[in-house]
Amino acid sequence: MKYQIKPEVAEFGQDGFTTKAGYALVYNTDLETGEFLGAMYEYLPVGLCPPPHVCLDAPQPVDNEHAIVRVGDEWVYPADHRGKKIYLKSTGEESTVTGIGDIPDDYTLLKPSGEFDVWNGKKWEIDKEKQHQHYVNLAIAQKNQLLNEAKTQIEFLQDAIDAEIATDDEQKLYAEWKKYRVLLNRIDVNDAENVEWPEKPNNL
Repeated sequence: MKYQIKPEVAEFGQDGFTTKAGYALVYNTDLETGEFLGAMYEYLPVGLCPPPHVCLDAPQPVDNEHAIVRVGDEWVYPADHRGKKIYLKSTGEESTVTGIGDIPDDYTLLKPSGEFDVWNGKKWEIDKEKQHQHYVNLAIAQKNQLLNEAKTQIEFLQDAIDAEIATDDEQKLYAEWKKYRVLLNRIDVNDAENVEWPEKPNNL
């Protein structure tokens, strides 16, 4: 024949080796993971058997939630969550999926809404006790800070009074700081969410 209108198509024997040279549509996979990499036409001479990572049978198409992987002589289609954020159920710690397959049982794709969320077996829910204790700890810290400030101011004014050099305004301010400290000490930090802090006296 003077012209070759179509490219020669490779033919294979039962042993998988080419019995006739030509082009074949092959499906390449990753040597380590077996993941499908793409299809291409490749020229194969006589007597050649494609290497294990090159397949002649086509995989099925998949959606974005699955991968195509070669396992032995078969194509499999595991879940593919790569690039997605997952959250450790015990702590809510965030990670990014890097491998093919289902996410580990101790992780979830559901994102917690905040630092006080706990996993109840199906979803995240707020741990009200943990949240309350957090606010109690903040209230304790703030109360201690304000009491220390009041103590400093009272001691300074007390020195002026003891030295009999306190002005009328200083004596008035001294009484205000003492009252302020009493009100601070009455604060119940266990009612942290509803605490109303007393107004701080205005210094001279």
